[in-house]
Amino acid sequence: MVGALVALFLGSANPTAADVAAAQLPELFEAACLDGQAKLAPGSATPVTFDALPAELRQGLGKPTSAKIWRLNGSGQAFLYLLDYQADRHTNPRICGLASDGMDYATAADSVEMRVTGQISPKSTRTTEWLNATAGYSALATTTGAFKVLQVNWLSDSQRAEMQKAQSAIH
Repeated sequence: MVGALVALFLGSANPTAADVAAAQLPELFEAACLDGQAKLAPGSATPVTFDALPAELRQGLGKPTSAKIWRLNGSGQAFLYLLDYQADRHTNPRICGLASDGMDYATAADSVEMRVTGQISPKSTRTTEWLNATAGYSALATTTGAFKVLQVNWLSDSQRAEMQKAQSAIH
């Protein structure tokens, strides 16, 4: 699902940069991480290494086994990332996310919630998570340091089965 994203971005290290506006970031996140098909103008993103992420982001992302990360051109710092992890019972095997120090948290969280659940609820905390066991992911809006983060944690097959079983027991 997110494989098409990688192909689109690898060719976009063109120095004639096109900026990505902060208001576009929630839509870019949804296209990249939920739909697997992001489209950016040439030069609007530059591939970087995991170590190039600010420390406050790296700390929360653990130790991926592979990472594809792009710094988005625009005001402030914004990163789109696709990370793979060694799968086990407690680890999501793949994470796709977008972190920005210029994105408006409330607008971004509402956008993702509307996409994932079809409605917007009042938020009382700076971290909101929506589980979609049927589709096999949890979506997350949170903050870390100066960054606002939108992220999809893809569930392993065993996590997905466990979540579906738990949800069916509730209903």
